[in-house]
Amino acid sequence: MTSSRPRTTVFTWSRRLLGLPIFYKVLIANSAIVVGGAVVGTTLTLLSTGNTEHLPELVALFAATGTLLSVVINWIVLRAAFRPIAALEETADQVRQGNFQVRAPSVAFSDPDLDALTATFNAMLDTVVAYQNRLRELSLRVLTAQEEERRRIARELHDETAQSLTAQLLWLKTLEDRGGVADKQALAEMIGQTATTLESIRAIAHELRPPALDDLGLPAALEGLAAQQRQRFGLPVSVVIRGHRQRLDPDLQLALYRIAQEALNNVAKHAQAGQAQLQLSFDGGQVTLEIRDDGRGFDLRQLSSRHGGLGLFSMRERAQLVGAELILSSAPGQGTLVRVTAPLQPQPAGNQRDRSAVRTASGAAGIAEVHR
Repeated sequence: MTSSRPRTTVFTWSRRLLGLPIFYKVLIANSAIVVGGAVVGTTLTLLSTGNTEHLPELVALFAATGTLLSVVINWIVLRAAFRPIAALEETADQVRQGNFQVRAPSVAFSDPDLDALTATFNAMLDTVVAYQNRLRELSLRVLTAQEEERRRIARELHDETAQSLTAQLLWLKTLEDRGGVADKQALAEMIGQTATTLESIRAIAHELRPPALDDLGLPAALEGLAAQQRQRFGLPVSVVIRGHRQRLDPDLQLALYRIAQEALNNVAKHAQAGQAQLQLSFDGGQVTLEIRDDGRGFDLRQLSSRHGGLGLFSMRERAQLVGAELILSSAPGQGTLVRVTAPLQPQPAGNQRDRSAVRTASGAAGIAEVHR
């Protein structure tokens, strides 16, 4: 029991020393080296000359002097050397509190490696701020797009559905005034208006959430999307299914459908294309969706967040959520290709990798690997 107490004391002091900041560790180590050198050097010098009369006093004097000088000099040098680290720590603490405008200052007499670390830290903060500004801008555009979509749906309900229901109400009032007797022509017109109203409501519901996606799967939903594009925009869209059709994970098939929907909307509104094609391929353990058009295309290097960034951001985020790889290829006058490749088995979000990059091929063609 008694022998364990010294071990416990040594262990406690060791933990305390190891828990000290690196500044004090270096200071104590350097001081110990100087004291040890002073004691050993003084002792050996006096023993070699045979003068041991004042050995303890001289050893104590040299040890105390060496310790004092070592502590003072090391304190000054180490404070100057560790000042950049202290500045980085203060900056990181302010960032942790939410101040992303602060930057680590340059410190005089700093080490080149620490200067590089400070520059990298400030560049990282600049990147974070730029991403926050872009995300804020895209979030605002998302809200604006949502309001525009709500306005469009409200306008369609008012202009088509509400007017059809109003006409039917007038027909019913006329029928009531006639004592409930209607001729065949009036009944035919009422039946036609009812069918038109029902079809309009079904079209709006289909845009919001296609029933075929849940009932029949992604291939049938893509065929319905192609028919909807032809009817709404007059854009001929062909659908090609390759491989053995499989039932996909609900999140995966929804993401692929929305990516196809967004890409076709961009084709209809901006590409000036004569036709487009949807191709869904089942190959081994993965599924690939391609959306291509013969439109005017564009230069990927000139793609910005203000021109098409919202749709691209939406497709990229949907691909990321299901562990898919989204590649965008386009060139002026050569159309556009969007390819999404995803594993058939869903992957956790933590296993996904962000591989944003832009590559330019020979000539005018360009390929952007958007996100994985």
